[in-house]
Amino acid sequence: MKLKSFALTSLTFCFTAICGTLSAQAVSLKPIVEGVSNARGVSFGPDGSLYVAEPGIGGNGNCQPSPSTLFQPICAGNTSSLVKVSPDGTTQRLLNNFESLAEQPTGNQGAGIEDVEFDSKGNAYLLTGYAGYPGNRDSETFKLGTQSPIPQNQLGSFPPSTADKVLNTPLLAQLYKVDLKTGAIKSIFDFAKNEITKNPDKGDVVTNPYDLTINGDNAYVVDGGGNAAYKIKLDGSKSEAIAIPKTIISNSALPPGLKLPPGLLDELPGGKIAIQAVPTGGAIGPDGALYVGEYTGFPYPAGKSQIFRIGKDMKPEVFLNGFTHITDLTFDQKGDLFVLQFSDKSQLGGDITDLPGSLIEVAPDGTRTTLVAAGQGLDSADGIAIGPDGKIYITNQGVGKGRGEVVRVDGIVTKVVPEPGSIVGLLALAGVGATAARAKRKRQGKLGEELLAKAETV
Repeated sequence: MKLKSFALTSLTFCFTAICGTLSAQAVSLKPIVEGVSNARGVSFGPDGSLYVAEPGIGGNGNCQPSPSTLFQPICAGNTSSLVKVSPDGTTQRLLNNFESLAEQPTGNQGAGIEDVEFDSKGNAYLLTGYAGYPGNRDSETFKLGTQSPIPQNQLGSFPPSTADKVLNTPLLAQLYKVDLKTGAIKSIFDFAKNEITKNPDKGDVVTNPYDLTINGDNAYVVDGGGNAAYKIKLDGSKSEAIAIPKTIISNSALPPGLKLPPGLLDELPGGKIAIQAVPTGGAIGPDGALYVGEYTGFPYPAGKSQIFRIGKDMKPEVFLNGFTHITDLTFDQKGDLFVLQFSDKSQLGGDITDLPGSLIEVAPDGTRTTLVAAGQGLDSADGIAIGPDGKIYITNQGVGKGRGEVVRVDGIVTKVVPEPGSIVGLLALAGVGATAARAKRKRQGKLGEELLAKAETV
């Protein structure tokens, strides 16, 4: 389940032979567009235009308790959109008044339009989120939900709505092919229906599609609510779901006196607990495999976020570990992996709107370098893309009404951070670096300096 009441603190382990520190320089974050509500995915179109997903701030419609907000209600409205910045700096909102869910009255933690990506022919594909029990979405999924089992713990924490209280948001939790000129959308896959009927991770019945990647004729979607990654043919003819495994930690790693809300994790014999993965970012690596970064669910232990590699056998294997709350990742053409952390600071139950985030580069030989350190301007960062100019673009301040922005990273810091205890991951990454350079580059075109000089505030 996508749980965004984040707790964050970096925890790393150092092996002398592969650790080091280089001199650091001041980083600069250049704002490209501002004023986005609950800013999420960022990408580039074939003409060089920048797109940022705006999930919106919900509204005064029906509400449901959401595991994403520790069961605080999120309410429906029509406040989501897609923000476009053209190469000449012109900004506009597309798909205005799209369905949205968010906390009220703050408008925090919106779910709506989450990402847009383009295939090699320039066709656009749109991903919408949800963050809750899918049977509450509309009358059709409500009826479907009555025919499918729900875990007992879930019934006690966030039970189904009654028929008259469904959210009436049928456009959410879906993958679409979209015509950005006309606004016409065609559904390719419905995550809500799939979660109800198949429940890939066999846990609670929750969906929150969060990140989209296009590679060849396939869409790859990471579902933070369903704890799964999907491979979906762009024509909708075939789909595969891969459950992302839970993480086992010791009770001793929990903050003293912490009370565990029911239904969020499994308590195991021997003083262990199983934490949901909450996968949030996906990227296709140079080897053609899917790499999935996890946020980790409640109680959000620091330093426990992992990156999984999913190859042709469709089985997730731990690739790298030792991160804290990954929200997105991407590869460049050299095979370097860029990992975006929502925050480096644990704040269980605290304010999540300004948590200090960071950006880490992992070279093909496994060396980790902090490009943007905590406290250098990344706050609750939520999406990453490499532009056609080779620069890194990040959706920053990803929680709250009108607070979000997209920034370009300049003046990169060159501080190497300790490599956590994942020798297997290090060796695997070195192998990846030896392969050809295919990258997840949230698509391209030509972004000129004109965009940077003339970008307007939305």
